[in-house]
Amino acid sequence: MTSTFLAFLAAEAATETAAATGTGTNPADGGGGGLGSASTLIMMVAVFGVLYFLLIHPQRKKEKDRQRKREEMLKNLTKSDHVLTIGGIHGIVASVTDTEVVLKVDEKSDTRIRVIREAISKVVTEDGKEVGEMIGDKDKK
Repeated sequence: MTSTFLAFLAAEAATETAAATGTGTNPADGGGGGLGSASTLIMMVAVFGVLYFLLIHPQRKKEKDRQRKREEMLKNLTKSDHVLTIGGIHGIVASVTDTEVVLKVDEKSDTRIRVIREAISKVVTEDGKEVGEMIGDKDKK
């Protein structure tokens, strides 16, 4: 859909430029079409620039912000935090090192597993809700 829209804008820009300067793209009209091609190219570059700043740049900014928050969350892991791993395992942090986290996954049998720090998806409350969701819910009310 975007490419169709861009093609439409380029055609409109070429038509308006040709009409404004009196040069046509058809040799029978007496115009060479050189000026129309340059202005079409300029218009295309402008459209791509606008699309970049409207679509791509904000998405990259959000991704960097999300990555920064995740790194901060992993850095601030402490003993007794309730976490969810990327594999869907709920556990309580028993110990934390620079590269590993030991999770207690069963209270009765005292089952523990070791995972790499990056395997922690998010910090959750005891009932499984994400800590960030609770903060967002308070802001909405």
